[in-house]
Amino acid sequence: MNSKRCRHIALTAVLAVGLAACGGGTGAQSGGTDGKSIANVVPGALGDQSFYDDAESGVTTLKSSGYKTSTLQADASNPAQWKANLQSVSTGQFGLVVMGSSTAADTMTETAPKFPDQKYVFYDGEIKAPNVASLTYKQNEGSFLAGVLAALVTTENKDFPLASGSKTIGLVGGMDIPVIHDFAEGFKAGAKAVSPDVKVLTSFVGSFSDSAKGYDQAKAMFDQKADVVYQVAGGAGVGVLQAAKDAGKYAIGVDSNQNEVQAGHVLASMLKHVGASIVQVAKENEKGALPVGKTTSFGLANDGVGLTYDDNGGIVPQAVIAKVDEYKQKVVSGEIKVPTVLG
Repeated sequence: MNSKRCRHIALTAVLAVGLAACGGGTGAQSGGTDGKSIANVVPGALGDQSFYDDAESGVTTLKSSGYKTSTLQADASNPAQWKANLQSVSTGQFGLVVMGSSTAADTMTETAPKFPDQKYVFYDGEIKAPNVASLTYKQNEGSFLAGVLAALVTTENKDFPLASGSKTIGLVGGMDIPVIHDFAEGFKAGAKAVSPDVKVLTSFVGSFSDSAKGYDQAKAMFDQKADVVYQVAGGAGVGVLQAAKDAGKYAIGVDSNQNEVQAGHVLASMLKHVGASIVQVAKENEKGALPVGKTTSFGLANDGVGLTYDDNGGIVPQAVIAKVDEYKQKVVSGEIKVPTVLG
């Protein structure tokens, strides 16, 4: 392992441990049920430059608009701690309690019925409970665009000096679970829509926090001539981005704008607009219209998912962005139906 990689992974580990130790969270610890107070229970630590950070951005936005907020972090491998944190903010001191993602579904399913007067928002999954508003995201549709972009890079590589034209791309997932397979299904479909000849490599880290293993799996793909690797591995995906830089190739980020994480190597980031969706439902709650007991889905048609090219240094030409957008419009119009593994 080279020294640069060691320093990067060590810094990531220290950051995660330090934030997890904060446990009690950030923001005000008092709230109320006036509709303008919210607690965010994170089944892990902030600082993943990904999914949890995006959710927290929504809480930060609400705080700036006058909300009383609290964020509770935890050890990513300690579900008992997630549950204890969730219960601690479910006794009426907050108008809303937010939690996600799919790994925490059991925690919310067990806890919500015990606090029937508490209103919850569960993002990136569906909880069947009368006091939970569930938010889901069509990651297959957003990943379809990521697959289109990756395929264009490896098949029309004249505009991408780090691509060899190998017609090989990859995806490194976090856990081997249905939602991650849904990312992969959409990514493969997007790539094949551009060219059936594109080879798509896939692997799973087995963790959303092991950046060293994420690095190793991405490196293996670059060693197999992949021009682009899409990371859908949460904090573990930071290692994928590092591997792209070290290999002199490209990556696609996920869940938050990661385009500057390894400047010149991250083409775009596929966003589930989690933070924005949390703000949206919080505003609905203020009006007494929180969709509890229901699931609200966000996809390409309502801009709930999509690619961002912001802060990528202009490495994707406008002509290529326009081609990707043509595929987006075909999905929105129904001309293309993106496959899903979630039914």
